[in-house]
Amino acid sequence: MGAAVDVPLRFLAKDAPSLPNLHKATADQLAAEHRKRAQQRQQERDNLAKKQAKAKNAARLKREKEAKEREASRAKASASAATKARQMDKATEEMERQRRAADEAELRTWMRKVLEGEDEERRREATAQRMREKWRQWSAPSPRHWEPTDPFAEHRGELDDEEEEEEAEEALGGDATEEEVQQAAARKAKARERDQAARRILARSSRTLMEALGLHEEASDAEVDSTVRKLLRLLHPDYSINLALKGTRRHQRIEAAFKRLNGLRDDAEADGL
Repeated sequence: MGAAVDVPLRFLAKDAPSLPNLHKATADQLAAEHRKRAQQRQQERDNLAKKQAKAKNAARLKREKEAKEREASRAKASASAATKARQMDKATEEMERQRRAADEAELRTWMRKVLEGEDEERRREATAQRMREKWRQWSAPSPRHWEPTDPFAEHRGELDDEEEEEEAEEALGGDATEEEVQQAAARKAKARERDQAARRILARSSRTLMEALGLHEEASDAEVDSTVRKLLRLLHPDYSINLALKGTRRHQRIEAAFKRLNGLRDDAEADGL
């Protein structure tokens, strides 16, 4: 064997083949992985943006479609209402035409009978007789007293001692508050108004609705209707200020006045018809 040659290590390292850099390879792989993940995230964001845009567009189209449907429905309803109105107008015109034709036919029949002289004198006498009877009824003086069979006779008159004592019980004690005093005064005023209205309605001279209401003869229909409604509510037996008197003579008077006012109103409406 030959003699060993002592070569410095630095020369051996220079001549040896280069080895891969593990640190550099790892960094490149990480960078590639990072870029891949970044691309994936960007792709996901793009896909999400596309989905959102698609959903937004679909919602917009849906709203436009619903708006068009509502507009079409309103137009259809308006057209249907207009058609119904025209049909009603046409039916009303037809009914009016038929009524006028019937009136004209009746008038021609009556004129023919008058011209022919059929029972003309008898009809004239009967009409005059009816007018005379109505005039006697209107001009007849009111009787001073009601008939014995008058159902409201026992409820007429002034307040008796028992009812006056019931009024005195409304007085409050010295420790009552100002609000309680005002409420008691309001209840007392309402009760006084109710009793006056009841006595006026049950009076012997109140033979008509206007006299029972205490209104003048020239009062309008609106005033009469308003006064009737007010008194019917005030005299209703189940009204709050009347329930406390249930079972007493005053409550019976209230019920009688309420019933009589209803009867006078019905009579007035019947006469008006």
